[in-house]
Amino acid sequence: MVLSGQYLERSVVVGELDALYHRGTREPPCAIAAPHPALGGSMLSPVVAQLAWALTRAGHPTMRFDYRGVGASRGVSRHGVGSTRIADLQDEVADLHRICEHLLASTHMAEVCLVGYSFGAAVALEAVQEPRVGRLVLIAPPTQLYDFEAISAVRKPLLIVCAHQDPYCDRSALRPPDGARLEIIPHSDHFFGRGLTELGKTVAEWLRGDRSDYLAPPDGPEVAGAAAELELDPGDGDSLELDTDPE
Repeated sequence: MVLSGQYLERSVVVGELDALYHRGTREPPCAIAAPHPALGGSMLSPVVAQLAWALTRAGHPTMRFDYRGVGASRGVSRHGVGSTRIADLQDEVADLHRICEHLLASTHMAEVCLVGYSFGAAVALEAVQEPRVGRLVLIAPPTQLYDFEAISAVRKPLLIVCAHQDPYCDRSALRPPDGARLEIIPHSDHFFGRGLTELGKTVAEWLRGDRSDYLAPPDGPEVAGAAAELELDPGDGDSLELDTDPE
């Protein structure tokens, strides 16, 4: 049984793709694109999982998924294991479009927000021209591996989030259009070992905009790890002593 306030994603199959879906009532629904499949990237990436968690807590429907040939998704990936090359993205873009179609059909909402992390940022950027894509979020776009020049042509609400110390992302190479927002997560690297929670909050707050009603519910009281003294009732009988004499 799932209690109120608990976070539980539902496993779904979209065509040949394995995905995790969480329902929500606030627009827009968010399709989250994973990092590089040849480098072990999947929807189980800590960054992708954190984004799904943060956006779900803010009330948005979310769907994260594995590209074809990754995890339980059927098909074959064009990207060989261990390769850092980002070239032909047509399969991954098609996969993301399929996820968007399913997400919009499930939520009965008009537009979707694409959220892409690392390699997924390149996929999301390639997919942004789809008419039913209303917003775009690019997390740690790897400019050292892919040409993100097309960012300057985006004419939809755009958020770019970069890590402060990211060897794969040269922020000076990014040319966001007027009106786009660029956020830097301090003390973090490409994998957001630090700043992971702040990353999720940054994206959720941007989607909320100036709508004060779009607030995630407060966390419950901190109980995990709290120290407490345990007192035992001695009862009415004689005290119990250990016999230490081996005889």
